[in-house]
Amino acid sequence: MPSTHSLRASISGDRWWGGFTAEITLTNTSTQDLSSWSYSFDSPHLINTAPWGAEISAVLLDNGLTRYTLTGKDWGEKIPAGESITIGFNGTQGTDLGNEGELSAAMLFGSDSAEAVISQVSEVSSESSATTTNPGLEPVLETPPMTSPMESTMASPMSEHGMGDHEMPHGSSSGDYIDISTWGSFHGSNHNSEHNELVGGRTAITTEAMVAYNGLRAFAGLDVVEIEAVGEWAFAQGLTNNSQAWGDDTKGVGLWFAMQGAKVGWIADASYDPQILADIQRTARLGSSGDVMQMVEQFGHEGFATYLTTNQLEEHFINTLKMEPHYGGWMHARTHGFLSIEGVAIAHDIHHLTVLGWDQNEPFMNDTFDWPQWPALDVSDNTVINYYQGIVELGDPLSENLNNLSGTTPLIVSTDSNSSLNPSPSDPGTVQPDPLTGSPLEIQVSGDLWEGGFTASLNVTNQSNQSTDDWGVSFISTHQFYGESWGVDVSTQELGDGLYRYELTGADWAQSLAAGQSMTVGFNALSGEDLSGDSSLTSELLMAPGTELALL
Repeated sequence: MPSTHSLRASISGDRWWGGFTAEITLTNTSTQDLSSWSYSFDSPHLINTAPWGAEISAVLLDNGLTRYTLTGKDWGEKIPAGESITIGFNGTQGTDLGNEGELSAAMLFGSDSAEAVISQVSEVSSESSATTTNPGLEPVLETPPMTSPMESTMASPMSEHGMGDHEMPHGSSSGDYIDISTWGSFHGSNHNSEHNELVGGRTAITTEAMVAYNGLRAFAGLDVVEIEAVGEWAFAQGLTNNSQAWGDDTKGVGLWFAMQGAKVGWIADASYDPQILADIQRTARLGSSGDVMQMVEQFGHEGFATYLTTNQLEEHFINTLKMEPHYGGWMHARTHGFLSIEGVAIAHDIHHLTVLGWDQNEPFMNDTFDWPQWPALDVSDNTVINYYQGIVELGDPLSENLNNLSGTTPLIVSTDSNSSLNPSPSDPGTVQPDPLTGSPLEIQVSGDLWEGGFTASLNVTNQSNQSTDDWGVSFISTHQFYGESWGVDVSTQELGDGLYRYELTGADWAQSLAAGQSMTVGFNALSGEDLSGDSSLTSELLMAPGTELALL
């Protein structure tokens, strides 16, 4: 029995340089719920394979167009009676649509007269009803896997440069790290997708970039953050294609921006020059680690090179420099930010700082590695470096960032006994024991309170003239450790009467403290007493009355 449902569609979206974001709002105007639907149309454009709220298939047609079929998936599969859903996707312009303004149905279809076919299935009846607005276009319910129209008609740009094809792994992990394509792969979002990204020493984007990123944050005196926090920041700042994250977007976007921040944020403001990014990435991919570290010493924030070496972060930093921003298609399909930069460019243009030419001698190159990302070249150096430092600080990307690193005092001072930065015991400037621990290891307690618990941040500073390994502190508290810790391992002993003894020992990136170095570590806990009247965590609130913080 044919269904009497009526499913209507409206198309909107935005156009940007070389691409577009399309949104299709489907409205069920009937009195019965729809259990499934499909939407088919022909288009001259290349649509990526990861829409939100739907899955997509495609068939190449003899007229040069591609027939796409969207089928509801996950939250977009069912449409209740009288309600609407909005699904969407990104695409690469197959015909010129301009670089700004709204997207229309005629633009998407490539013609004012072309229309789509909708097929729907009700909850009550399993029979399909197709609402055909163009009699010449039959519904397409099952089609082969999506293929790029360009793959069969264009030779690989790599062959023109004598580099050959290069296969790329998908959805895998690299050793202890997760590949970004595990959370989605958006081939077709730029011309280097799939075959042309991993050449000349370029590597996949993995969560090893988070190690380098959090290492840089720790150097700047900032707390370690999770990958989702970086992604949420990017969405909040308008640095993504879409205003809302779908699926694992927050993780992938977070990892991508963490990689970019780690690649650039280490450069001192006064030393920044775009060419540094070409030279150091090329050296990381094709040269020696020693040469990379010489550049870090020359152009980086004072003390950062020593910091990387002391904390065994050199390899993570260099491996992050090797990563190719185009890998997996995230750069165009998810992190294509539209934030205006100095009125001459958008955030996406600034992202091209880390995209190099074929020979890797020039930064700010376009998606084909053949010509510059022109708008970015008109943006001032100060704005660019502060944009990337904003990624590290998770601050306003258009403001000054990491100002605490703009001076000349390094975070890690020399252990040379003749250095004026390390007073001898007889000097008037000898470091006094910390009143909390009775030792040159200074502990400052802070943190945020939330309903039923808190997040504790312990800033640990080695005030002595020598580095210290395997440091630790202990304290007694009425509060109960809960969930995650960062930079420390937590050992708990229940003492009775609602008291717990905690031992915190440095772990991972915070295991060792060089002379003069500070690290911020932390943990979450459930409050054992009412803290609602307080605004922030203090050492008095953290520890049980009458007890003190002790050095292990």
